[in-house]
Amino acid sequence: MTSKRKYIQRILLLFSIGLLVLSVAEYSYIHAGETIIHVRFEKNTVSAEQLDSYYEQLRGEKTNLEKKAGEIPEVTLWNIKDRIEAAAGEYFSEGDFSLIEGYGDLEKILPGQRIDGMYPSKGDNRGCAISDEGARVLFGSSDVAGKTLTVNQEDYVIRGIIKEKRKMLWIQNPDASGFSNIEMVYKSRTAVSAAESWLIQQEFGTPDTVLAGGDYSAFNFLFLTLPVWAIIIYGYIVLKRQISMVEIVVLRNVLLAFWGIGLAALIFAGIRLSFRFSLDYIPKRWSDFSFYQGKAEQLVQSAQNIAGSKQLPGDAALIKHSRNSAYLAWGSLLLMGAYLYRRREKD
Repeated sequence: MTSKRKYIQRILLLFSIGLLVLSVAEYSYIHAGETIIHVRFEKNTVSAEQLDSYYEQLRGEKTNLEKKAGEIPEVTLWNIKDRIEAAAGEYFSEGDFSLIEGYGDLEKILPGQRIDGMYPSKGDNRGCAISDEGARVLFGSSDVAGKTLTVNQEDYVIRGIIKEKRKMLWIQNPDASGFSNIEMVYKSRTAVSAAESWLIQQEFGTPDTVLAGGDYSAFNFLFLTLPVWAIIIYGYIVLKRQISMVEIVVLRNVLLAFWGIGLAALIFAGIRLSFRFSLDYIPKRWSDFSFYQGKAEQLVQSAQNIAGSKQLPGDAALIKHSRNSAYLAWGSLLLMGAYLYRRREKD
């Protein structure tokens, strides 16, 4: 029996560590975007000409450029247009494509898996990228690199095929009258307030929404409340030991049943909140806890920004990785709790 108990303990420990490793792997997708700040203006405010003028001015001030190297973001401008028609020879779509027209590093807008080729570069006005789903609709195959398609009566050569379930196209369009969306990539994590100040300082305008890439992480909730959950779970374990000392068998079993139901409700409530916290909804009552007040208010603002911003093409993937990360982290925490509980029972 002792060897069996040790075997179960080892299994619980290994599974707990395994889930934690998987959780960290999922979180790495979120962490990779923490240096990116998403900006949205109410109207098409910023032009490619404005951006080029800014960088040309910096290049003329070499000393200033070197001094501010860490503060200057790599900027990509973009708009998304829905219900766009695309044609390839005798085949055409019926206005069901989404077109991302931008100026800069288009891969920053939707970091998808490249199947073949690449996104059109900043100076490539005649190239485009197409999703594999869009390629199959127009050509019947995703092996279309180098072929030509027509969008808005303009011909584009396909430079890359991107793995994406939606029918999408990417082009560079520096001649657009203006862009409402900006991706700002910094060398290190930068405060939203600093990014907003930079935009206003360069006279790009006051943005409607500024959102840091790391704001999609449901880990915010998990780690914010981890001490509370640890205390609650420990209290539950102590309570169970007290219940186990009740001599009346029927009463003991009833109390244990209620204990199990309460623990299950607690776990599912935690998982549900960790999925939604900083993603869809943040209970503002968390701000009532003074020791969480600063972080809670920050997360409330993040949630409001997410709700107020037009969903970006990569949002669904970020949210999926965030929820997977939280789910696996909770599983790891519960298995570790079970492992420690069995060790305590043995002692």
